[in-house]
Amino acid sequence: MRENMEDISTVSVVIFIAALGLFALLYEKGKKKFASYLEPLSKEEFPLRDMLPVGFAAMDLSKYQYNTAFDRKNRKYLKELYDPEYVEFYLRVYWAQALTYSMLAILLGALIYVAANDPMVGALVAFGMGLILPWMTMRDLENKVQKRHTAIAMDMPELVNKIVILTGAGLTLQGALSKIANEMYSDRILYRELAHTMSMIDSGESADAAFDRLGTKCNMAEMRRFIAVIIQNIHRGGSDVSAALKSIGDELWSSRKALALRVAEEASTKMLFPMMLMLLAVVLLVVAPAVQSMQI
Repeated sequence: MRENMEDISTVSVVIFIAALGLFALLYEKGKKKFASYLEPLSKEEFPLRDMLPVGFAAMDLSKYQYNTAFDRKNRKYLKELYDPEYVEFYLRVYWAQALTYSMLAILLGALIYVAANDPMVGALVAFGMGLILPWMTMRDLENKVQKRHTAIAMDMPELVNKIVILTGAGLTLQGALSKIANEMYSDRILYRELAHTMSMIDSGESADAAFDRLGTKCNMAEMRRFIAVIIQNIHRGGSDVSAALKSIGDELWSSRKALALRVAEEASTKMLFPMMLMLLAVVLLVVAPAVQSMQI
């Protein structure tokens, strides 16, 4: 029995050393080749920034082409979060982070194999965390876009209402948009993107190109409808823009109320699990002394 334990222990140590050696080898290879990729990344957004050379090297060795349906979906998300010229860069960063998590999971599984002397436990940890952590990385990208959409949806009714008031006071639609962008600026996603759009137009960019970018950065059905009304007015003119925007605004206010209710419900649901943990802790504090006294 002791011989079997020693054999298993030796095997576990060899596997751990091999996993650690692979991790170190990938890190050194990636650090030399992809050092420039790390400079623009913040540790707040990418906690594993200093370890990302491992993922970059692994992706480089895999010869992955980034042309699957999953990659195309992620490119749409990245176009909203980053400037178009950096989409391919950040797609590779997210994949590198996912692969880095997988390598860390393998390393942790090997370490648990050594500590617990149980290959099954080590394999389950490596396999389970090696799948869950990369999935969470890619899921985080989608969550960022959803939060962005929520913030935009909450601000759109107010923005449309301002445009209706200003156009009703005699400003042209483009004049109203410029006034909001320059004089009513707010450090909110929607207002930042509108300010950038109007800055592009002021710099000589066509309105079609500028608002097309706005539609890409705020890829929502409500925004596409809003932009269609603006583009139509810029090209054709007409005095019915206020009525069209007022109709959109009424729908947006209704959607905002529904969204606020949904956000509140989600917040209460998220609070349920911590409350259950607190309740369990209180129960254990009350029950544990009683159980101990019964044993005595």
